[in-house]
Amino acid sequence: MQYQKLMRFFMPAIILAGVCYSACNKTDFEDTGLGDHTAEFAFPLFSTTLELKDLMYKVLNDTLSGDTLLINPDNTMTLYYTGDVVEKPATDIFEDFAGGLFPLLDTVSSSPIDTIEGVTIFRADLTQGNIGITIINGSADTLTGKLRIPQMTKDGQVFMFPFVAYPNIPLTSPPINVSGYVLQSDDNTLEFIYEAYKPNGERVKVESIPGFPGIFVSFENLQFSYLEGFWGFQEYDLIKDTIEININQTNLVGDVQIRNPKVTMRIANSWGFPTRGKIKYLSFIGKDNNEIPLISSVFPDSVIDFNYPSFAAGEIGQTKYTDVYLDETNSNIATIFNSQPKRLIYEVGGISNALNDPTITGFLTDSSVISLAMRVELLLEGAARNFGADQTLDLSFGEFDNLDTTKIEEVEFKLVTENATPVSTTLQMYFLDDAGVAIDSLFSGGEQLVIRSAPINSEGVATGITRTEHFIPMTAARFERVRTATKAFLKTAFTTAQDGNIPVKLLATDKTTVKMGLKVKTRL
Repeated sequence: MQYQKLMRFFMPAIILAGVCYSACNKTDFEDTGLGDHTAEFAFPLFSTTLELKDLMYKVLNDTLSGDTLLINPDNTMTLYYTGDVVEKPATDIFEDFAGGLFPLLDTVSSSPIDTIEGVTIFRADLTQGNIGITIINGSADTLTGKLRIPQMTKDGQVFMFPFVAYPNIPLTSPPINVSGYVLQSDDNTLEFIYEAYKPNGERVKVESIPGFPGIFVSFENLQFSYLEGFWGFQEYDLIKDTIEININQTNLVGDVQIRNPKVTMRIANSWGFPTRGKIKYLSFIGKDNNEIPLISSVFPDSVIDFNYPSFAAGEIGQTKYTDVYLDETNSNIATIFNSQPKRLIYEVGGISNALNDPTITGFLTDSSVISLAMRVELLLEGAARNFGADQTLDLSFGEFDNLDTTKIEEVEFKLVTENATPVSTTLQMYFLDDAGVAIDSLFSGGEQLVIRSAPINSEGVATGITRTEHFIPMTAARFERVRTATKAFLKTAFTTAQDGNIPVKLLATDKTTVKMGLKVKTRL
């Protein structure tokens, strides 16, 4: 059975979806009977009872992941939909922390660690990158010596590079892998200390030409697994993206109103320093491509401070969550979702250490991210009028293919429904051939109301059962064409009780019984 992806925020269409599913999978010919010496053949096609909770699970399994259906204690059903997750890795804002060139002006030289403005690095655990050393000896003597970087250690051993530099012949080291080294500094600087000696033991400063340094140290393509330091007040780009909401899965028509939708925006943060999100842009795009800005009292001054793991509390590697709850009491989210939005467009900037507290030590790991996810919570309660959905399903007439249609005078389908749900359904079914071309339709006069809503109480809950019967005649010539169909195209429209004028509740225990049979008249 092929199911078209259905709407997520209101589910009256699932009734017909379940009927079609049963029609294709529960056809029963065991009761087929022939009255002796009669010209009428009666063929029951199917009889099944459908519960809304089972149909809901079927629809959700046939569509997108990320849906959760919860049956509440009062048998109401809540649909949770989780949108796409977008992430901002911490490494993105440290792309400039990749290296640097350090000329050694004296035998002891200091230089700041090359990082972004406002950040003081106390520790960096390196996982990738190279260090290169170039020595240009402009003297007439061969110089021997060693270069140390006290703030750079591996397994407790300080980095050291021994060298022999011949006169006027540049010495360039091969790339030295720095994986596993740790840079540590209290003031964001590295010290480069070298000793160079002439053959007679005299210690000298290496110069390329008099007055110009002769030793250069370069770092290239540095990557880290851990950074520790102080993040001052600094603004930077954080997240700018579009989230496809995907709650509306069909080209739907009609009017739908949802009661009090709820949205949770969850920020997951494993950056280990205070970060403030600055909302630059936040709008939903409706089904007609109209833009609807989100207006809410929960974003004072368009900023929100994210919870973060604390270095002082030993929370390195942990993730902290900030949840923003939106409903009809604090935002225009109800108006937004009743416009059937199809995407969310937003841009959020970041401010590190917005209070500029100098006492906070922060950290980052190579897996630190800030991510944004959106969860929609929809109680299956609302109103719909002429809400359309189309679907195509496989079709087989089974034993009817063997009937001798030359003796058939008339064919009549009988459709009986006993509906305990607060939803009415109109239907037109088109019989399709292998090429998808319509051969004929079930109803010659257009769409027909095939399921009538059950009566409801003041709370919108179905309180009884409504029975309907439909007899659909068909000539032998039409049946001859129809029984060759391999697929059926269903065009349906759904309206909740009282012509969609009041909200109703869909309960897990709501059910509809559907029976269909075929009567054939023949000549003796």
